[in-house]
Amino acid sequence: MTFTVSEVIRKYLGWCPNSVARPVRAAPPMIATPPVTTSPAQPDGGAGGSGRIDRGIRLTTGSIRFLFRNKRLLWFSLLLGLVMIFNFALSMYLQLISGSSLFPGTNLVTPPATVMIAQGSMPWIALTFIVTLVNALLTYYLLAALIASVSLILSGRDATLRDGLVHANGCMRSLISWAVIASIIGTVFLVIMNYSMTTSGTIENLVIICIIMAFMACFYILTLFVVPVLILANKNLITAVTESLSLFRKMWGEVIICFIIYILIVFVVMMITMIPIIAIGFSAGGSAAALGAVFALYMLVMCVLVFIGTTVMGITLTGLYNYGNTGILPPMFEGKQDGY
Repeated sequence: MTFTVSEVIRKYLGWCPNSVARPVRAAPPMIATPPVTTSPAQPDGGAGGSGRIDRGIRLTTGSIRFLFRNKRLLWFSLLLGLVMIFNFALSMYLQLISGSSLFPGTNLVTPPATVMIAQGSMPWIALTFIVTLVNALLTYYLLAALIASVSLILSGRDATLRDGLVHANGCMRSLISWAVIASIIGTVFLVIMNYSMTTSGTIENLVIICIIMAFMACFYILTLFVVPVLILANKNLITAVTESLSLFRKMWGEVIICFIIYILIVFVVMMITMIPIIAIGFSAGGSAAALGAVFALYMLVMCVLVFIGTTVMGITLTGLYNYGNTGILPPMFEGKQDGY
C-alpha cells in the first residue's frame, strides 16, 4: 500500500487543504476541575509494536499541532524558561562562591580569591537543597497548570493562564511534598558527585554514581505521570505514585517512542539552525567577536527551542494520561478536530 505526501500530512498533522477559516466562539472563563475518567479502561494494545509506534507519532504530532492552534499556551513556555534561567543563575552563583570556575579554560568568570562556602559543608548542602527545592516546586507547579489548561481545552472549554494556575493551587500540598522528595534525591546526588570528584577515582565511586543516575532517571520518568494524576485525578501523593506506576506499565512503549521522536526533532532543528550560523561565522572572517556573537545567537535559538519543547511535552503528557485512562486518544491527537 502506498501513500501520497498529502495523505501522510493529513493523517499525522491534520492539514486539510480544502478547509476554510472558521470563527471561534470564546466560551466564558470557568473555574472547574478538568474532566477525569473515573473508570479507567485498559488501553488497546493495537497491532503490537506498530500500534505503539503509530500512537507515539500521533501523540507527538498532535501535541505540536495543539500548540500551534492554542498559541496562548506559549505563556507557559516563557514562565518555564524563566524558571530554568533562574535556577541556572542560582546554581552558577553557588558554584562560584564555592571556589569553582564556571567556565574552565575560558577565564570568562573568575572565582573569588577566598572560598566563601566549602563544597560538601553543611551550609553548602543546605543551600543546594534550597536551590533544588525552589526549582522543582516552580517547575512542578507550572507543569500542573499547563496540564490543567490543556485538559480544559480538550474538553471544549476556554482556558487562560490564570485558569491553569488556579487549578494547580488545588494540589499545591502534594506538589510541595513531591518537590521536597525530588530535592532530597537531587541533593544526595550532588553530594555524592562532589565526594567522588574530591577523592581518587575508583570503580566503586563510578558504580555508585551510575546507580544514583539510573535512580534519578526513573524518578524523572515517574514524575511525568505523577503530576498529571495529581492535577487531573485530584488524588493524594501516595495514590498518585501508585497510579503512575500502573500508567507507565501500560504506556512505556509510547513514552519511549515520543522521547525518540522529540530527540530526532531537536537534532534536525539543531543541524538546520547550525548551517546559517556557521556560514555567518566564517563570512565574518573568523574574528573572536563575530564567533562569540554567532555562538550567543545559536545558544539563544536552542534556549527558545527548549522552552517551547517543555510546553509540547506537557501537552503530550496530557494525551498520554487520557489514553492511559480511556484507551482512546483525544480527537486533537487523532487529527479529527474541526473537521480535519
